[in-house]
This record gives sequence, C-alpha cells and structure tokens, in this order.
Amino acid sequence: MCSTEQKLSWRNRNIPVGSIVFFACFYLYVWLFIEPRLIYHSFGASIAYPAFSADWEFLKSSLSYPGGIVEYIGGFLSQLYYFSWLGALVVTAAAFSMYLAARVLVRPLAGQTLKIICYIPAIMLLIIHNRYDSHLTTFLSLSAALWFTVAYEKLSLRSSAARVVVFLVEFFLLYYIASGASFVFAFLATIYEIFVGRRKALKILFPAVAIGTYLIARYIFDLETKIIYLPPLWQLTYRPWVRSIIICIYFFFPLTLFIVGLWGWLYRKRPSVNKSKKRDKHKPSAAKVPWRLFENNKVKWAIETTLPVVILLVSIFASFDGTKKKLVQVDYLAYQEMWPEVLQTARQIQPKSYDICCIHDVDLALYYTGQLGDKMFYYPQGFDALMLFGAEGKGPAGRIFMKRSQLFLKLGHIGSAEKDAFEYLEIVGNNPLILERLVTIKLVKGQFEAAKVFMKVLSKDLIFGNRGRKMLQNLQEDPELASDKQIQQLRSIASDTKSVSDMLDNEFFSQLLDKNKNNKMAFEYMMAFYLLSGQVEKIVPNIGHLNDLGYKKLPQYYEEAVVIYMATFKKTVLPTDVRFPRREIIERAKTAAKLYNFYRGNEQPIRKALGPDFANSYLLYYLFSVPREKI
Repeated sequence: MCSTEQKLSWRNRNIPVGSIVFFACFYLYVWLFIEPRLIYHSFGASIAYPAFSADWEFLKSSLSYPGGIVEYIGGFLSQLYYFSWLGALVVTAAAFSMYLAARVLVRPLAGQTLKIICYIPAIMLLIIHNRYDSHLTTFLSLSAALWFTVAYEKLSLRSSAARVVVFLVEFFLLYYIASGASFVFAFLATIYEIFVGRRKALKILFPAVAIGTYLIARYIFDLETKIIYLPPLWQLTYRPWVRSIIICIYFFFPLTLFIVGLWGWLYRKRPSVNKSKKRDKHKPSAAKVPWRLFENNKVKWAIETTLPVVILLVSIFASFDGTKKKLVQVDYLAYQEMWPEVLQTARQIQPKSYDICCIHDVDLALYYTGQLGDKMFYYPQGFDALMLFGAEGKGPAGRIFMKRSQLFLKLGHIGSAEKDAFEYLEIVGNNPLILERLVTIKLVKGQFEAAKVFMKVLSKDLIFGNRGRKMLQNLQEDPELASDKQIQQLRSIASDTKSVSDMLDNEFFSQLLDKNKNNKMAFEYMMAFYLLSGQVEKIVPNIGHLNDLGYKKLPQYYEEAVVIYMATFKKTVLPTDVRFPRREIIERAKTAAKLYNFYRGNEQPIRKALGPDFANSYLLYYLFSVPREKI
C-alpha cells in the first residue's frame, strides 16, 4: 500500500491537478461569461472576419501561400464561436495546447521551478477574448512553433548533421504552415542548443538560417517585414493594444527561456556553489523548517493547485471590460431584432460610454417598440447616429457600412443599401451576414441571377450554408417570390432612386414617402431627424400625416416641437390638422424659457433648477444639444 504522501507525490508528477482545475474554470468562464457567440457576431464589425469557405477552391487558395494552412484552420475553428459552448471548447483547447508544449520546453532549462510561466500564453489568449477580440490564428501559429520545438528537443539524434537536416525541414515546413511562427521555432531551437544540447556549430547556424531567410525575403523578394514575420498582426486587428500583446507573447518564450538558461549557466559556474551546498548540511534544523514546509508534498500540491486559479481570477478581474460586453450585446440583440432586450441592456450602460452604433441601435429599438417620439431623449443622442451619414471615421468602417446598409434596406432606399453593402464587402470580405443582405437586395430589385450568385457563395458558409441552400430552393419553387412576405413588403416601399449621398437635401425622406405615403418608418425617422437638427418649422407641416398612419395621440416630442415653433416664429394659429399643444406642455416650455433667460443660458444651473422631470425633454435638448449650424 502507498502512503498518502507517496500518492500525492505520484499525482504531482503525473496528474497536474492545478492545470486541470485551471482549464476547467477557463472553459466555464469563456462559455458562460464571455459568450463566444458575441465574438462571432463581432467578426467583420468591430474585429476582422476570419474568412472560411467549405469548398475546394478556398482550400486550394489557402494552400498556395505561406501561413495559409494555419489561417484555414483558424478560420474554420473561429466559425465554431457561433455556438458559445463549442467556441469556448476551441479557445480552451488552444490555450491547453500552448500550456502543454510550454511545460515540456521549460523542464530541461528550469526543471519544475518555473512551471507557472507555462500558463502565460493561456492568460494572454483569455485577456484578448475578455475584451471581445479574437486572434485565434495567431495563437495557433504560436502553438505550432512550440510543438515543433518539442519535436526537435525530443529527438534522440546525436549527429549534428542529422539535427541540421531535421531543423531545416521543420523550419521551412513550419514557415509554409504558419509563416512567421517559424522564426520563434528557430530561436527556441537555438536556445535549446546553447543550454542543453551544447552543439557549438548549431547555435550559430540556426539563427543564421532564420536571419538569412528574413534578409532574402526582405531584400531579394522585396516583401515587407510584417508580411514575412507576423502576417496575422496586420490581417486580424483594429486595436494597437492587441498587436502589442501578441508581439509580447511571440517573444515571451525565447526571451524567458534564454534568461532562465543563462541564469542557470552562470549559477553553475560560480565556484562558491558547491561550498554553500556543503555548508547547508551543517545548518541548524530550525533554519531549515520554512524550506521543509515548501518541500512537503501536501503543501506543494496545495500551492500548485490553487496558484494557477488565483492567477486566472486576477487576470479576469484586471482585463474584463464590462462596458465593452454590454455594447457588443446591444449590437447582437439589435441584429436578432430583440428590441425590448436592446433597450434593457442599453440602460445598463453609462451614458458617456455609448458609441455611435449603440445610439443607432437604441433608436431602432425605440422605433420598433413605438417609443421613438416619446422616449428618444431618455438615451444619449447624436446627430450622426440616427442615420450614420458621415460616420465612417467614428467607428470601424465595416461596422458602419453594415448597419447603414441594414437601415437603408428597412427604410426602402434599396440603392443606398446596396452601395453600402458592396462597400462592406470590399473592406471585410464574404461575411455571411452581408451576403444574405445582398441576396435580399437583389431579390427586391428582381435581379434573380445576381441573387443566385450570392446564394451559392452563402451556401458554402459553415454556419449559414443551409440558409443559402434554402434560398436557392425557394427561388426555384417560387420564381417571383409572391409568397415571401418580407420581399413583397420591401418592394412596396422600395425607392426607385439608385442611391442618396446626403440626407440634408431633404430628398432622402421625400423619395420614400412619395413612393409609399404609409411608410411609417420613413416618416418617424424623418421627424426624428428634424428633432435632432432643430428644424421645428419642418415638423409642424408633417404632423397631419399622423392621422393617415393611425397614430392615436401626438407623441410628446412632436408636441414640444410645436410649442418651440410657436414661440420661435411667433405663431398663435396652427394648421387645422395640427392639434394644439396641451396646457402643461406650454407651461413647461415657459418655465424653461424663464430659467434660460435668468441664468443667461448657463446649462448646469438651468438643469438643476428644472429638476429630473425635465431631464429627458426635447426642450432641453433643443436649448443645449442641437448643433447651432443646423438651426
């Protein structure tokens, strides 16, 4: 029978309990809290879309250039983020793979003393996902470099010539598979030869091969450094901080293992080392008690089990961006057209943290829940956010084009929706969401052959392929799509204009309402635009349309705009189809005007004096937030 101490020692060597607990917690956190489906939704919007297509042409294309294989695998695995539980499994497997390879590499240089650094790549991968970004391809490349180094280290070949051949085969094979990760392999193999293998010729030859390869690619083939060494850094990021993290993690192991190896070599060279070891034997037993405590298998096992989890918790706490998650959730819920949930989530975000796309989604949710004319100013507003005109520099261009194309399609400006969809396609590539939109646009326009082209491309998508095939089948069964309610509804409001580049010429909405006077969304967005731009004189003539559209009451902000119009233009009589404002609205406006004059337009004391009842009124927005050049 084995003693308890022997059992713990066996576990410590063969079953790293700490790593099992670490990666179990890692998986659960990524699955249930980060929710990879939100990251999948961000592909092509706030982060680059990892292209993948389930056809031979795409595979052949990926095999035609260095790094294409790992990009193909990374693209495939990234699609699995669509299912949060499966995406979490992919992320955890990638992190665990790097951990295992690092554990093997650290042992010859540092023994068991620095096992904790093996968790660093997993932590870095978690930090990036924790801020709703994804560079899976880059970490797969690093994992490949680590495992190629493990394979080299485990070779039992003693001949230097044989090792050179193996190194060259591995180096150029890895360059073909994972591009710049081969340089990480070269430097790790060099470090191994310096401190473990101790073959003098090889520790000069290996870095010479890596440097020579770079010089040939850079100065003979005239390739840029970023393409030669780390192509994922320029292909898959919009954020500089992510690029910095990845550069650090690529150089982490070469630098760390070199420092550890150098430290061990210098320590062994010290003449006093052997003497100090002899003196340690004669130290009093009381002085050895603390060290004996850490040598105890139970204590050691407890530390190694809990320390990785503590590091994981600290990393999560330090790197998680709750606001970013809420913003991504709003975007995701808006795409799913879960409008009450959009508003509920938006209310959990600090007003100062709203970005232009969040405001845009909130306005959409307010329209679809029938509150745009009554609750619009309960949320932060921006003149450019409503329609996203001129918003290209205020967020990732792909995200702006995607949202604006969707809005134009819903409004009926098919030409503008198509233009922005193609702009997105040019920037991002064959994202299935934009392919599906282009299919809809082409069907609305009656361009069936063009629609089939996009359907066929969509049918090759790993996640949305069934939709593409279903669309093709529906088109064959019903060539005119007479039974498709969405297509018929869009055709009933579709403007004949190709595209509109500026909504300020007043043609944007007039074209839609001339096509279909019952286009309620076009009407409400026109009125919201007039409110945001302070054009109250254009609101009054259009209020009569409320009766045609079935409104039972005058929305509050329209009523407040009528009061402002009457005061500004000295009107006491309104058109017959415009209902006179309620007395309480008139009194509220008078109170605001008196305080405005008393405090000479000083915003803060006016807001404080008016109190919370006025905080969300159009009166205050008109006084303090309307762009002066728009009035």
